[in-house]
Amino acid sequence: MRKQLWGWALALVLGLVALAPGQATQAASQTETTDFEVQPVLPDAQTNMNLNYFDLVYEKATTHTIQMRVQNFSDKNITVKSDLRNAYTQIGGGIDFTPNTKDLDRSLKHPFTTLAKLAAGDDTIKLAPKQMKVISATIKMPTSDYKGLIYGDWHFIEHVDKGATSSNAVGSNYAYSVGVVLRGHDDAIFPDLKYDMTEAILYQKHPALGITLRNTAAMAMSKVSVDAAISGPDGAVRSYQATNLMIAPNSKVVFPVSWSYDTMKPGTYQIKVTVKGVNTQNRFPVSWTFKKQMKVTSAAAETVNKQAIRKPVNHWLYASIGTGVALLLSLGALGWAIKLRPRG
Repeated sequence: MRKQLWGWALALVLGLVALAPGQATQAASQTETTDFEVQPVLPDAQTNMNLNYFDLVYEKATTHTIQMRVQNFSDKNITVKSDLRNAYTQIGGGIDFTPNTKDLDRSLKHPFTTLAKLAAGDDTIKLAPKQMKVISATIKMPTSDYKGLIYGDWHFIEHVDKGATSSNAVGSNYAYSVGVVLRGHDDAIFPDLKYDMTEAILYQKHPALGITLRNTAAMAMSKVSVDAAISGPDGAVRSYQATNLMIAPNSKVVFPVSWSYDTMKPGTYQIKVTVKGVNTQNRFPVSWTFKKQMKVTSAAAETVNKQAIRKPVNHWLYASIGTGVALLLSLGALGWAIKLRPRG
């Protein structure tokens, strides 16, 4: 019953806010939520032994092994999948992870997954009841000097057998994400936001203009706030605001300004976007303001408008209005009939 309440995909993130000082990360209680737990085995290169993620300083052109304990706390056999992923900034801001490299920003010269590799067989971990295993990954550092941060995570997910007859097995997938930060010796650098482009996009099935900025430096931003405003040929001013975001090092971020159920018109648009935050390494404030102009073509506007969802029609409202009108007409006819009825 406990797992039924948690649903299909409980994600417990141990490293997602690893670069945000002052924010506590939370581990799962194995007696309350999950069948298994992971714990990093922190090496001597760890910058702070009190952290529950890897924060490492390694020399260039060196090879190292990091390890993780994986513990089954349940009374059944379980299978846990493990993989390594790269940090990126998701649409609207906030850090997430992906095993792929093709969509990462071109300023990222050393994606984490090109430096780190799981030991053979450690991508699938089979654990008997109460069993613990130690698995490992090898990190080969770049051959040249690097500055700032290389950021990724070590991801674990339990795949529950959906065909199991036990009431406790309903196909829930329990996951952990443990951050891995590789620091260059000269990491006193600052994020560097640059304006890339604005284009018509579909956001949450609505027409939108996506403002793309690029953090071209190997340093993350924390406590980020964004205030974007766009005005155009229809005279309306549309905006996007958000606070307390993070932007990953060497990554692009798209801030979507939505048209909601309105139709996007072709023409020239004025854009202003202000981003403020702090350097996650030294907590110094940083800010940028970009003022740009762009044109939405008729073809681009037509594409997003055709793909957008339409505003729902309240059929009950029309039915209620129709019923009310019919009732009024009926009452009016009845009153007229009573008025015309001859008196005996």
